[in-house]
Amino acid sequence: MNARVTKRNIFRLKYLLLSIIGIQALFLFHVERLRLIENAHELVWVSYMLHSILTFYVMGTLLFIIFTQRKKWFDKAHYQRLPMMTVFVTLIVAAVISLFDQVTHGHVTLFTAFLLAFGLLIYIPLPFNLIIYTIPFGIYLVGVLGFQESAEVMWTHIIHGSIMYVGVLFTSTAFYANLVRGLKQKDALEEKNQRLEILSTIDPLTNVYNRRHFEHQVKYEASINRRYQHQASLILIDIDHFKMVNDTYGHQTGDQVLIEIASLLKSTVRESDTVCRFGGEEFMILTSHTDVEGAMVLAQRIREMIEKHRFLSEKTQLNITVSIGVTGLDPRAFDMSYERVDKALYEAKEQGRNRVIKKLMDD
Repeated sequence: MNARVTKRNIFRLKYLLLSIIGIQALFLFHVERLRLIENAHELVWVSYMLHSILTFYVMGTLLFIIFTQRKKWFDKAHYQRLPMMTVFVTLIVAAVISLFDQVTHGHVTLFTAFLLAFGLLIYIPLPFNLIIYTIPFGIYLVGVLGFQESAEVMWTHIIHGSIMYVGVLFTSTAFYANLVRGLKQKDALEEKNQRLEILSTIDPLTNVYNRRHFEHQVKYEASINRRYQHQASLILIDIDHFKMVNDTYGHQTGDQVLIEIASLLKSTVRESDTVCRFGGEEFMILTSHTDVEGAMVLAQRIREMIEKHRFLSEKTQLNITVSIGVTGLDPRAFDMSYERVDKALYEAKEQGRNRVIKKLMDD
C-alpha cells in the first residue's frame, strides 16, 4: 500500500517541482532582479539568496527523483519519506521567504501557492500532514505578525492564510483517506477476480486443473508444437475398481483416495506438465516436449508409485492400482488424440488392469 502511494506522490511531485523551477526562474531573473536594482536593501538580498537556495534544492530533488525512478525504490521505507520531506523543506523555505518579504513588499503569494499545490496534489496522512503543514504555517504567521507594518494587510494575510491552512489540512486528510480506500477496494476486487479465476480452472476436491483449463492448455501446446515441430503426449489414468472403494468404504474415503492420487501426480510430473482431473476417477496429464516413449517411462513410474502407496482410511489400509493409456498429442485435433488414449486405457483394463498401454498415431 505505502509503495503505491509513494509511486503516485513521486509522479505528481516530479511535475510540481518542475513547475516550481519555472516559477523560481521567473522570480530570480525578473521580479527579484528588478527589486535588487530598485532597492539594494539587505533583506532583498537575503530574499534573493533564499529563492536561489530553494531553486537549487528543488532542482537537486527533481534530478534525484528522475534517477531513482529507474531504480524502483518505491517499497523502501526511507524512499517513502522523500515526498513528505520535500514538501516540508520547500514550505519551510517558502515561509521564511515570506517572512523577509513582509519588510520589503508584503507579498505572501509564494508560500500560499506552494501550500495549496502540495496540499491538493500530494498524499500525506495524519499526523504527518499536521506536522508538515503546521510548522511552515507557524513561520508564516510569525512573519506576518512580526514584520508586516500595515494592520489591514496583516489581518488580510492572517485570515486568508488561516483559511488556506485549515482547508489544505482537511483536504489533504480526506484525499489520502479516499486514495487508501480506493486502493483497498481495488485490491479486494483483484483478489476476488483471482479467486474466481482459480475456481474456474481448479478442481475443488483434488486441487489440480479441471477439464476446461486442461483443454485450453492442450490447444496452446498444440499451437506451439505446430510452429516449432515439438512433440507432446497425453497420459490418461483411471483408478481400478474405484466404485468398489466407494461402495465398501464410503464416498469420503473415495474422495481421500482422489486427493492423494492427485497429490502424487503433482509431485511426480515437471512444472511444464499439466495435471487435471478429467472426470470422476480419471486423471489426465499433458507432458510438454515429450514423445510417447518418454511418456511411457513417466506412466510406468506413476503406476508403480500408486501401487506401492498405502492409502489410509479410518477403517483399513487400502491398496490402489491404476490403468493407464498413453498416446502422442496430435497438433491438429485433440479429439483424435483423446480417442486414441481412451482406447489405450480401455485395452489396459481389458488386459487385467494395473498396466500401461500406448497407442501410436498410426495405430
